[in-house]
Amino acid sequence: MVLYFTATGNSRWVAEQIAEATNDETLNMVDCLKRDEVPDLSVVTERVGIVFPVHSWYAPRPLVAFLSKLRIPTAAYRYAVCTCGDDAGKTMNRLSSHYPLDAAWSVAMPNTYIPMFELDSDTVSLEKVAAARVRLRRIAVDIMARRRTWDVCEGSFPWLKTYLINPLFVRFTIRTKGFRVDDGCISCGSCVKSCPLSNISLSGGRPVWGKQCMHCMACIHACPERVIQYGKSTRMKGRYKLARFLSQ
Repeated sequence: MVLYFTATGNSRWVAEQIAEATNDETLNMVDCLKRDEVPDLSVVTERVGIVFPVHSWYAPRPLVAFLSKLRIPTAAYRYAVCTCGDDAGKTMNRLSSHYPLDAAWSVAMPNTYIPMFELDSDTVSLEKVAAARVRLRRIAVDIMARRRTWDVCEGSFPWLKTYLINPLFVRFTIRTKGFRVDDGCISCGSCVKSCPLSNISLSGGRPVWGKQCMHCMACIHACPERVIQYGKSTRMKGRYKLARFLSQ
């Protein structure tokens, strides 16, 4: 079983590639969260994979809470694969203190957090996706062999990023008051459907954000009219669609 947590689609694609190569099934943890359900993996599961995006050098908090409720056989092979723009810091080490892991990998994928960064260029995005395809085939071989591999790109100052910057980011940066909608909203509801935490509703045909946000930016990237913004930093920046880089 490959469980994945996704917002903009990177982690879903990675999970699907792994599942295809290992002949496993996939399960979207976002769907489980929306139904307030936790799958029962306590009997027949031989291996369980967790695939998720890195948010400011750690796992999204809803994912960590979900994993704390997940029951897995002691003998099952547990692994995790995180997707990140460049590096993951000590994400896997910190996660394994809550959810023990036998193996862990990071996979570089195109950047999506546009409030602070620019999107990767098309060339860089294509290169990352191509490299990810090759890396995922190798990861699948290790998974099938149940190897105890720890192959995570931590980057520079990884402890500082995960154990200091991430808590500060969660406390002072993750807010919904910065979201706004420019003129041109067509009330399509794409933002509502894209939100992993069901945190967006339409009021008078325009999106309204609740308090359960994790700054995944799925709503911004999903808007077909590009009218959802965060503060003043996103208006002139691009929008990310993974599908553009899978067909080339």
